[in-house]
Amino acid sequence: MIAIRNRGIVSIETYSTAATEVFELLQAGDKHWDISVSNIFFQARQLAARAVSENSEKSLVVAALLFRPCQILACGTFQAGDWTSDSLHETGTFDWLVKNFGEEVAEVVRLQPASKRFLATVIPKYFSHLNTRSQRSIFLEGGFMTMTERMAFGKNRFHQNAMKLVSWIDLGVDRYLDLPEMDFFLPFVKSALVPSEL
Repeated sequence: MIAIRNRGIVSIETYSTAATEVFELLQAGDKHWDISVSNIFFQARQLAARAVSENSEKSLVVAALLFRPCQILACGTFQAGDWTSDSLHETGTFDWLVKNFGEEVAEVVRLQPASKRFLATVIPKYFSHLNTRSQRSIFLEGGFMTMTERMAFGKNRFHQNAMKLVSWIDLGVDRYLDLPEMDFFLPFVKSALVPSEL
């Protein structure tokens, strides 16, 4: 069980305009009437809580928090047609993450598919324990890695954080975890924003 004490409500008025826009989307998405949207933000809190419980650096906590909803945040809308049209983290969403949160956050999110491919390649049991949908997604994203791909992945300075993110994703959704409210994570988000956005 993950138990994290809520640090209280954060006043979004104390933050910059860029931060406030992200905060408002995070809070609204978490309480959204559409269950398919609110589930994305619930999963975001769960991933971020797992990062906090392992005393992760702030950039990894933010990467975990933004991994699920980053396309919604980049588009600035909950209208599914707008953010589901670009389903790849490597495209416009990645650019938005780099601009607002820097490479430390953006690369961890972008490397998630590569991390799964790497783990499936080097740990046969990892692949065999994945469900059919996850196995299929690995092949859709390039399949098992070649030696050259594995070496390139290992040289990326964010690859270990990306694999940590994958480990938390692989734990799946646990509705019984004791999770903090979204307000708990807002100071992490604020501190991770790149200086030019503050």
